[in-house]
Amino acid sequence: MSYIKLGTLFLTFILFGCATALTESGTKVRLVQMQSDFDCSFVGTVTGSNSMGNTTAHDAEGAMNQLRNKAANIGANAVRVLSVSFSEAVTTTVGEALNCQF
Repeated sequence: MSYIKLGTLFLTFILFGCATALTESGTKVRLVQMQSDFDCSFVGTVTGSNSMGNTTAHDAEGAMNQLRNKAANIGANAVRVLSVSFSEAVTTTVGEALNCQF
């Protein structure tokens, strides 16, 4: 690979960050605040993290997308966010993957 192509690729990552994209199945996972609001059953605990974004908000979006994608992968249709932590290097989310009766 030439140095110009390598430099262009590196610059692209620096400018646009590496936010996790929301998958098609992840788009179907809803965020809920209380399990009891929708008669939900616990499926599992999921985590998401993202770093290297342009801003903390960009990292948070990527971490939330990863959380929803992982919930979908284990068969959940909802997530209740338990915690979101920010640092200069990474944003991490933790949630409960749920099956709810909407």
